[in-house]
Amino acid sequence: MSSIELIIFDFDGVIVDSEHLYNKANKNAFIHAGIEMSDHDINTRFLGMAFKDMLDIFNRDYGTERTQIYEAKVNSESIRIIEQELTAIPHIIEFLETTHLPYFIASNAHTDWTEHKIELLNIGHLFDDILLGTNSVAKPKPAPDMFKLAADKMGTAYDKCVVVEDGIYGIQAAKHLGMVPLGFTGQVSKVHNHQQNLTNAGAHLIFDDMRQLANIIAEL
Repeated sequence: MSSIELIIFDFDGVIVDSEHLYNKANKNAFIHAGIEMSDHDINTRFLGMAFKDMLDIFNRDYGTERTQIYEAKVNSESIRIIEQELTAIPHIIEFLETTHLPYFIASNAHTDWTEHKIELLNIGHLFDDILLGTNSVAKPKPAPDMFKLAADKMGTAYDKCVVVEDGIYGIQAAKHLGMVPLGFTGQVSKVHNHQQNLTNAGAHLIFDDMRQLANIIAEL
Protein backbone atom coordinates (compact mmCIF):
# COMPACT_ATOMS: atom_id res chain seq x y z
CA MET A 1 0.00 0.00 0.00
CA SER A 2 1.31 3.44 -0.94
CA SER A 3 2.54 5.77 1.78
CA ILE A 4 1.77 8.83 -0.37
CA GLU A 5 -0.94 11.19 0.91
CA LEU A 6 -0.55 14.24 -1.38
CA ILE A 7 0.51 14.84 -5.00
CA ILE A 8 2.07 18.18 -5.93
CA PHE A 9 2.16 18.89 -9.66
CA ASP A 10 4.09 21.45 -11.63
CA PHE A 11 1.77 22.93 -14.26
CA ASP A 12 3.59 23.81 -17.49
CA GLY A 13 4.99 20.65 -19.00
CA VAL A 14 3.11 18.39 -16.55
CA ILE A 15 -0.57 19.40 -16.70
CA VAL A 16 -0.43 21.36 -19.97
CA ASP A 17 1.96 20.72 -22.85
CA SER A 18 3.16 24.30 -23.09
CA GLU A 19 6.96 24.26 -22.99
CA HIS A 20 7.30 23.95 -26.79
CA LEU A 21 4.90 26.88 -27.13
CA TYR A 22 7.00 29.02 -24.81
CA ASN A 23 10.07 28.01 -26.82
CA LYS A 24 8.37 29.29 -29.96
CA ALA A 25 7.47 32.57 -28.25
CA ASN A 26 10.99 32.88 -26.84
CA LYS A 27 12.63 32.37 -30.22
CA ASN A 28 10.50 35.11 -31.77
CA ALA A 29 11.26 37.45 -28.87
CA PHE A 30 15.01 36.74 -28.90
CA ILE A 31 15.20 37.57 -32.60
CA HIS A 32 13.16 40.74 -32.03
CA ALA A 33 15.48 41.87 -29.21
CA GLY A 34 18.74 40.85 -30.89
CA ILE A 35 19.56 38.26 -28.23
CA GLU A 36 21.37 35.09 -29.28
CA MET A 37 20.06 32.08 -27.39
CA SER A 38 20.51 28.44 -28.36
CA ASP A 39 17.80 25.79 -28.11
CA HIS A 40 20.07 24.00 -25.64
CA ASP A 41 20.09 26.97 -23.26
CA ILE A 42 16.34 27.47 -23.56
CA ASN A 43 15.64 23.81 -22.83
CA THR A 44 18.22 23.17 -20.11
CA ARG A 45 19.34 26.37 -18.43
CA PHE A 46 15.95 28.05 -18.30
CA LEU A 47 13.40 25.20 -18.28
CA GLY A 48 11.21 25.67 -15.20
CA MET A 49 12.92 28.89 -14.09
CA ALA A 50 10.71 31.73 -12.82
CA PHE A 51 10.33 34.49 -15.42
CA LYS A 52 11.66 37.16 -13.05
CA ASP A 53 14.84 35.15 -12.52
CA MET A 54 15.27 34.83 -16.29
CA LEU A 55 14.91 38.58 -16.69
CA ASP A 56 17.53 39.19 -14.01
CA ILE A 57 20.00 37.05 -15.97
CA PHE A 58 19.15 38.78 -19.26
CA ASN A 59 19.58 42.23 -17.66
CA ARG A 60 23.01 41.19 -16.49
CA ASP A 61 24.09 39.53 -19.74
CA TYR A 62 22.39 41.67 -22.42
CA GLY A 63 21.54 44.98 -20.77
CA THR A 64 18.30 46.66 -19.77
CA GLU A 65 17.21 47.91 -23.19
CA ARG A 66 17.34 44.57 -24.98
CA THR A 67 15.80 42.83 -21.96
CA GLN A 68 12.84 45.23 -21.99
CA ILE A 69 12.33 44.66 -25.72
CA TYR A 70 12.48 40.91 -25.15
CA GLU A 71 10.05 41.05 -22.20
CA ALA A 72 7.39 43.01 -24.09
CA LYS A 73 7.63 40.76 -27.13
CA VAL A 74 7.69 37.44 -25.28
CA ASN A 75 4.65 38.40 -23.21
CA SER A 76 2.55 39.24 -26.29
CA GLU A 77 3.83 36.21 -28.22
CA SER A 78 3.19 33.83 -25.32
CA ILE A 79 -0.40 34.99 -24.96
CA ARG A 80 -1.03 34.71 -28.71
CA ILE A 81 0.52 31.26 -29.10
CA ILE A 82 -0.88 29.78 -25.88
CA GLU A 83 -4.40 30.94 -26.71
CA GLN A 84 -4.18 29.37 -30.16
CA GLU A 85 -2.32 26.11 -29.50
CA LEU A 86 -2.47 25.03 -25.84
CA THR A 87 -3.32 21.39 -25.10
CA ALA A 88 -3.31 19.22 -21.98
CA ILE A 89 -0.67 16.56 -21.44
CA PRO A 90 -2.20 13.30 -22.73
CA HIS A 91 -4.08 11.30 -20.06
CA ILE A 92 -3.47 13.78 -17.20
CA ILE A 93 -7.14 14.85 -17.13
CA GLU A 94 -8.23 11.23 -16.77
CA PHE A 95 -5.80 10.78 -13.91
CA LEU A 96 -7.01 13.88 -12.07
CA GLU A 97 -10.64 12.89 -12.51
CA THR A 98 -10.11 9.41 -11.04
CA THR A 99 -7.37 9.72 -8.41
CA HIS A 100 -8.43 9.32 -4.79
CA LEU A 101 -5.47 11.40 -3.58
CA PRO A 102 -5.63 15.15 -2.96
CA TYR A 103 -3.34 17.25 -5.15
CA PHE A 104 -1.94 20.76 -5.46
CA ILE A 105 -0.44 22.80 -8.29
CA ALA A 106 2.88 24.53 -7.61
CA SER A 107 3.99 26.54 -10.65
CA ASN A 108 6.82 28.99 -11.29
CA ALA A 109 4.25 31.24 -12.97
CA HIS A 110 1.79 33.73 -11.50
CA THR A 111 -1.50 32.09 -10.54
CA ASP A 112 -3.43 34.52 -12.77
CA TRP A 113 -1.61 33.14 -15.82
CA THR A 114 -2.17 29.56 -14.68
CA GLU A 115 -5.87 30.27 -14.19
CA HIS A 116 -6.07 31.69 -17.72
CA LYS A 117 -4.62 28.48 -19.19
CA ILE A 118 -7.06 26.41 -17.11
CA GLU A 119 -9.94 28.48 -18.49
CA LEU A 120 -8.71 27.99 -22.06
CA LEU A 121 -8.98 24.22 -21.63
CA ASN A 122 -12.24 24.37 -19.64
CA ILE A 123 -10.86 22.27 -16.80
CA GLY A 124 -11.49 24.62 -13.90
CA HIS A 125 -13.52 21.98 -12.04
CA LEU A 126 -10.27 20.11 -11.39
CA PHE A 127 -8.42 23.01 -9.76
CA ASP A 128 -10.63 24.56 -7.12
CA ASP A 129 -8.48 26.57 -4.67
CA ILE A 130 -5.35 24.44 -5.09
CA LEU A 131 -3.15 26.77 -7.18
CA LEU A 132 0.17 28.09 -5.94
CA GLY A 133 2.48 30.33 -7.97
CA THR A 134 5.22 32.90 -7.76
CA ASN A 135 2.77 35.32 -6.10
CA SER A 136 2.03 32.79 -3.35
CA VAL A 137 5.49 32.64 -1.76
CA ALA A 138 8.57 34.75 -1.12
CA LYS A 139 10.85 32.68 -3.36
CA PRO A 140 10.03 30.52 -6.40
CA LYS A 141 11.60 27.16 -7.23
CA PRO A 142 14.35 25.99 -6.71
CA ALA A 143 13.43 27.33 -3.25
CA PRO A 144 11.09 24.82 -1.59
CA ASP A 145 8.59 27.44 -0.39
CA MET A 146 5.70 26.43 -2.68
CA PHE A 147 5.99 22.76 -1.84
CA LYS A 148 6.15 23.54 1.87
CA LEU A 149 3.03 25.69 1.59
CA ALA A 150 1.07 22.99 -0.26
CA ALA A 151 1.98 20.32 2.30
CA ASP A 152 1.29 22.62 5.23
CA LYS A 153 -2.12 23.62 3.85
CA MET A 154 -3.06 19.94 3.72
CA GLY A 155 -1.37 19.04 7.02
CA THR A 156 0.71 16.43 5.21
CA ALA A 157 4.20 15.33 6.26
CA TYR A 158 6.80 16.12 3.61
CA ASP A 159 7.84 12.49 3.21
CA LYS A 160 4.21 11.62 2.39
CA CYS A 161 4.23 13.94 -0.63
CA VAL A 162 5.08 13.05 -4.22
CA VAL A 163 6.07 15.85 -6.62
CA VAL A 164 5.64 15.54 -10.40
CA GLU A 165 8.01 17.85 -12.27
CA ASP A 166 9.53 18.32 -15.70
CA GLY A 167 12.24 20.76 -14.59
CA ILE A 168 15.36 20.40 -12.48
CA TYR A 169 14.45 23.30 -10.18
CA GLY A 170 11.28 21.60 -8.96
CA ILE A 171 13.10 18.28 -8.56
CA GLN A 172 15.76 19.99 -6.45
CA ALA A 173 13.15 21.72 -4.28
CA ALA A 174 11.26 18.49 -3.64
CA LYS A 175 14.47 16.61 -2.86
CA HIS A 176 15.48 19.31 -0.39
CA LEU A 177 12.31 18.70 1.65
CA GLY A 178 12.49 14.92 1.57
CA MET A 179 9.49 14.67 -0.75
CA VAL A 180 9.50 12.04 -3.52
CA PRO A 181 10.36 13.79 -6.83
CA LEU A 182 9.18 12.16 -10.07
CA GLY A 183 10.56 13.44 -13.38
CA PHE A 184 8.12 13.64 -16.31
CA THR A 185 9.45 13.61 -19.89
CA GLY A 186 6.32 13.04 -21.99
CA GLN A 187 6.03 16.45 -23.61
CA VAL A 188 5.72 17.01 -27.37
CA SER A 189 9.06 18.83 -27.44
CA LYS A 190 11.92 16.49 -26.52
CA VAL A 191 14.68 18.14 -24.50
CA HIS A 192 18.27 16.99 -25.00
CA ASN A 193 19.42 14.87 -22.03
CA HIS A 194 16.12 15.59 -20.25
CA GLN A 195 16.01 12.26 -18.46
CA GLN A 196 19.64 12.48 -17.37
CA ASN A 197 19.25 16.09 -16.18
CA LEU A 198 16.24 15.18 -14.03
CA THR A 199 18.06 12.14 -12.65
CA ASN A 200 21.11 14.23 -11.82
CA ALA A 201 18.87 16.75 -10.04
CA GLY A 202 17.61 13.97 -7.76
CA ALA A 203 14.49 12.49 -9.38
CA HIS A 204 13.39 9.24 -7.74
CA LEU A 205 12.41 7.92 -11.17
CA ILE A 206 11.53 9.16 -14.66
CA PHE A 207 8.36 8.41 -16.64
CA ASP A 208 6.87 9.64 -19.90
CA ASP A 209 3.23 8.55 -19.88
CA MET A 210 0.62 9.78 -17.40
CA ARG A 211 -1.10 6.39 -17.60
CA GLN A 212 1.86 5.11 -15.56
CA LEU A 213 1.42 7.55 -12.70
CA ALA A 214 -1.21 5.73 -10.64
CA ASN A 215 0.85 2.53 -10.53
CA ILE A 216 4.05 4.45 -9.77
CA ILE A 217 2.43 6.15 -6.77
CA ALA A 218 0.86 2.89 -5.60
CA GLU A 219 4.32 1.32 -5.38
CA LEU A 220 5.94 4.14 -3.38
